[in-house]
Amino acid sequence: MPVLRRLGEPTGPAAPGDAAGPALERIVPFTFTDPAPPPDPADMTPFIDHMESLYGRFTDLSWLTGGTVVSYHDMVRAVVRELGPALTDVDLVITVDASPDCRHQSFPGALLAELLPGEPLMMGISEQGVAGPFTALRVAHHQLRTGGARRALVLVMEQSTLPPDDAAVRPTRDVAVALLLGGSGGVAVDAPTLTVTRTDAVAGPAVDADLLVAGAHVDDLPAGVPVRRAEPGHPCAGVWLALAELLATAPAGGRVLVVDRDPVLPYRCAVTLTVPATGQPGASAHTAARGRPTVARPGGHHPTPASPGAEGGGRPRRTRELVR
Repeated sequence: MPVLRRLGEPTGPAAPGDAAGPALERIVPFTFTDPAPPPDPADMTPFIDHMESLYGRFTDLSWLTGGTVVSYHDMVRAVVRELGPALTDVDLVITVDASPDCRHQSFPGALLAELLPGEPLMMGISEQGVAGPFTALRVAHHQLRTGGARRALVLVMEQSTLPPDDAAVRPTRDVAVALLLGGSGGVAVDAPTLTVTRTDAVAGPAVDADLLVAGAHVDDLPAGVPVRRAEPGHPCAGVWLALAELLATAPAGGRVLVVDRDPVLPYRCAVTLTVPATGQPGASAHTAARGRPTVARPGGHHPTPASPGAEGGGRPRRTRELVR
């Protein structure tokens, strides 16, 4: 008999009222440089039919046949292999993708549910522009703060095999960013804010931060605060790639404001992190070939990716829960 659990039902103790709140344990970027193995043409027929129902008949399929065709499934497998035992106690997973998948007519959360130990609560956010990751962080923050989850994985993904269109921002690379959050320790994370703007020119709020990590389309930055800009060409992952790069350099302690603005949708989003004076979450760049990542560290070696539960035996699977 399945066990029913509502979203928000505690799975652990709620954070006390004076606690620092949820914290970022690790942020790990992935870049997928090699094309995936070419798909069987017969397997692509349902996908092409679906895309033509949205875009109209394609006279040229070179965007698909000549693309890297790195799917969200490829990314999910690489992330799970690399993070391995670090995912053992994760009981909330939120995937964020910038566009429909180029290969599979299914959601990455379904594969994650199969690969991860235990029975984490799965959620997915799709095609919400820069607001997607901030929305995921807001949900994770609330769940961790109220005891609805103990640890959370937010996985942001962009794939570049897309049909031609007039989108304001198209991914230039196949990338993913994994954010692991826990109840305390590491880099404290405030509750993210998402603002709906109605005009093109809106003054940003007063900034209480020592450093800004800003998206490519944020043009109302305050004077006098150092800024690290995200690279253009990322519909939703840009500021998170920039944040991972920043934290990998062991910055001085202080408040870091991550802010982004969508060039199409009327969203302006922000979240503040407090970096301790010593120590920060692990952040290392990963380059994946055909979904198999290698750790790129200056002067380091290339360890063999681990599998979940390889250390400590993993978390025992519990009775399946249905969320309603």
